[in-house]
Amino acid sequence: MNRALRLLPLAAVALLTACSSSAPTPAAAPAPDPSPTVLPACAKLPEPVLPHSAGELTQQQSGAYCLPRGQRVDIFLTAAGSGDTWQPVQATGSILAPASTGVMTAPLGVTPAMFVGTTDGTSVLSSAAPSGKTWKVTIVVKG
Repeated sequence: MNRALRLLPLAAVALLTACSSSAPTPAAAPAPDPSPTVLPACAKLPEPVLPHSAGELTQQQSGAYCLPRGQRVDIFLTAAGSGDTWQPVQATGSILAPASTGVMTAPLGVTPAMFVGTTDGTSVLSSAAPSGKTWKVTIVVKG
């Protein structure tokens, strides 16, 4: 019994040491890749009039339209009357790049614009007329 009492402190120390020692922790799993940007739903562009274009927009259209990456969209905003000519079309961000055919001359009262989708994402095209009318369309570029 005396021997058992002498081993008791050793057993207690061994037990405490085993419980307090930390086992190696597994390496943290790498963070998952961020999910790709989800682009909004969009409609097919109306048929183009000019060659080499993915589609054409006028002041009649609104909403969101799809544009394949590397393709061109043409915009023709027609004034309701003299002196109510639309301002040049502006594009937000760097998703769209201005383009030109090099040979187009717009009729009087028509504000033309052409843009090519350079990278996936969204851009808002907009213009305003002196009468206070505004035009805005979202272009969704998808590769």
